[in-house]
Amino acid sequence: MKTKIKRLIEEGRDFLVTTHIDPDGDAIGSTYAFAFALESLGKKATVYLNHEVPYRYEFLPGPRVMHTMPQGNFDAVFVLDCGSLFRIGEGHENVTTATALVNIDHHDTNDLFGTINLVDNKASSTGEIIYRLLKYLKVDIDKNIAVNIYTAVFTDTGSLRYENTSLSAYRVCEEMVKAGANPSRIAMMVYENHPKERYLLLGEVLCTLATYNGTVAMAHVTSDMFERTGTNSEFVDGFVEFIKEIRGIEVAVLMRELNKNLYKVSMRGKGTVDVAEICNMFGGGGHRNAAGCRIEGTMEEARHKLLEALSVRQ
Repeated sequence: MKTKIKRLIEEGRDFLVTTHIDPDGDAIGSTYAFAFALESLGKKATVYLNHEVPYRYEFLPGPRVMHTMPQGNFDAVFVLDCGSLFRIGEGHENVTTATALVNIDHHDTNDLFGTINLVDNKASSTGEIIYRLLKYLKVDIDKNIAVNIYTAVFTDTGSLRYENTSLSAYRVCEEMVKAGANPSRIAMMVYENHPKERYLLLGEVLCTLATYNGTVAMAHVTSDMFERTGTNSEFVDGFVEFIKEIRGIEVAVLMRELNKNLYKVSMRGKGTVDVAEICNMFGGGGHRNAAGCRIEGTMEEARHKLLEALSVRQ
């Protein structure tokens, strides 16, 4: 696959690089790093993000970003960290007309939508795959690329704490530090740079916490909570991790209201339950210990469906 990608880049001139909606650190870091790499090879890279960059990742050095799907005939479209094409968001149907569609990802549930698929579910992150690809392409990894790749790997491994933290993940981080990434500054910007309103929201969310059979914990966030605390959906990033930290809990669930009959679900596990398998039942996906989906119905109906899928009695 790397050989095909190398030939594609060598023969092309104009590329589109994009990732999934509600982008996280891996999505943004990988996208920015790859765009910088293309530019270093003398190519034109257009970056499209369906959503604004979350505040905690605004410190990342990045190229110019478009938030409206650009029109034009690109030599190839690169879709990063995206398990399914529709996860690009608005305009995803336009991407299917691309002559070459390159899918670079690490999710277990990736549906191999590309004409070229560089998918490795053993990799800690898409950032790790991008690092390997850039080494293969003989790209000179400068500080801007290093900061982005380090952030991608660091955040998708939960600060190098999750089960997906492999020896190669440590090695990538080491190389990025050598290339100029500052670990302490990145950690501070990602985890210690939140506005007060985030904690007002967290307080409300934790008040909804309920446990089932002592092994499943659920909480939810509503539009009313956002309005009361002056926040929005990006402030929720990481909340499900607080729930997972409860002693004895094997599955943590956070439901976010999209409307009164649709909820976005973030699910985390500690290894005993394959949460990707559960989310896959609702058209979602992810990894064994981190996955997500959307569920239709009222909040109570959504909760009941999840507990039923988890075989938990209320």
